[in-house]
Amino acid sequence: MTSHRSRTLKRLRIVSQGLFFGLFVYVFARSLDPFHPAENPFLRFDFLIFLTHLRFQLRLVLPMAGIILLTLAVGRYFCGWVCPLGTLIDLTDLFFSPVRKRNPFTGWRKAFGRVFAGSPPSWFILGASLAAVFFTLPVLQFFHPNVWIVRIFSLSAPGIAFGGLLLLFAIFARRFWCAYLCPLGAFYGLLGKLSLFRLGIAECSRCGRCRSCPMDAADYERKDIVDHQCILCFDFEERCPAEGFRFGLRRRPVQKISSVAPVSGGHDESRRRFLRQGAVLIGGLGLGSILPAFARTTKTPLLRPPGVVNEKSFVGRCLRCLQCVRSCPNKIIKTTGIGTILELEAGLDSLFTPHIEFNEFGCDYHCQVCQRVCPNYAIPLQTLEEKQKAKIGLASIDERLCVVFALNTNCLVCEEFCPTPEKAIKLVDKHTIVNGKPLLLRYPVVDSPLCIGCGMCEGNCPVEQKAIRVHKT
Repeated sequence: MTSHRSRTLKRLRIVSQGLFFGLFVYVFARSLDPFHPAENPFLRFDFLIFLTHLRFQLRLVLPMAGIILLTLAVGRYFCGWVCPLGTLIDLTDLFFSPVRKRNPFTGWRKAFGRVFAGSPPSWFILGASLAAVFFTLPVLQFFHPNVWIVRIFSLSAPGIAFGGLLLLFAIFARRFWCAYLCPLGAFYGLLGKLSLFRLGIAECSRCGRCRSCPMDAADYERKDIVDHQCILCFDFEERCPAEGFRFGLRRRPVQKISSVAPVSGGHDESRRRFLRQGAVLIGGLGLGSILPAFARTTKTPLLRPPGVVNEKSFVGRCLRCLQCVRSCPNKIIKTTGIGTILELEAGLDSLFTPHIEFNEFGCDYHCQVCQRVCPNYAIPLQTLEEKQKAKIGLASIDERLCVVFALNTNCLVCEEFCPTPEKAIKLVDKHTIVNGKPLLLRYPVVDSPLCIGCGMCEGNCPVEQKAIRVHKT
């Protein structure tokens, strides 16, 4: 491969990264508009995310099939040419390049690469994610790259923390997350091992310049490219003095008969590597299989977005991408942390999942934004009629706080704001004597079968401590 061709491919890769990163920024900006949100293709058409909901729709399956088929053709291109988090990491690495060059501790990356490039820890994470994706306790949600970049752009607390981690990596090494921790990259890397075309080293001057490979994929000592690590970035190939890189059809290596007696019983290095890689992946699958034993109860005191009826399924599917939190026009959907008793009672496997708090507003009777923006249907997409009948919880009145019961003062707010056609909050008239004068008081009563727990009554209750609240049924 000539230097000119390598340089051209590198430029095309940079253009591709810019286009897909621009697409991500556009989709993210559109998601800020709750009434015209755009689908996030990096989440909607992802195979690992698809496993969390298994909806066999052509509009979902065809793009995923295209990505997988292209990977089987040319290798792990997605990470170097498409992934928006990979592009953000490249920009971060470029910014910290002067610091990294002066850092005396950057040598640890090469030592790490020599040990783990053949069987990276990301394979273990991938195995755990694949096994756990069919159970309640989530793993993929805390490692998926395109979920993390949404959290970063949302300026959420976990996103900012993860961004800080990427900055720390950039000071010591390039693309460390992509090479050794990303399960999506590991998945495409495994497919890349079967690719029809591959990048190889045909000639080598042993100059050592390919040590700068950001993925530790180039092994010049063995004149080999580690297939599952190579992201086809063509970042350094143009600097090869021998122009020794070749990209073409994969060929079976020629086995040469050696007159030298085999050492250590003749163990083949490729066989050892295969066994080591299999052990790492199977170890992750084993861990993912036993994680459900630590899952909490399927009941929770948290109010979930409308349409969520199966807590176990919701916790397993929810990506914690925070798109519903960011897009909710009334800002009633919150991120579950560990800051309140209710959040603690929900368990650690509910961490970063969305829940509803009716402080100032309720759930709009005609709004379906959270259902529309959820990328993997953890919040089911319903018809408007179905959504208007979906129960979030049940309202209850605290007579100690309600001004009608406590202060003998009529207040019709909860009944007025109840959006259900037949009014889930009824007013019961009762004549009474107050300070020696007859008075007609109208007491609010919740009609449980009609109440959908939309929280319009709670959000608009004029009492500071909220005399009417929605609770989980």
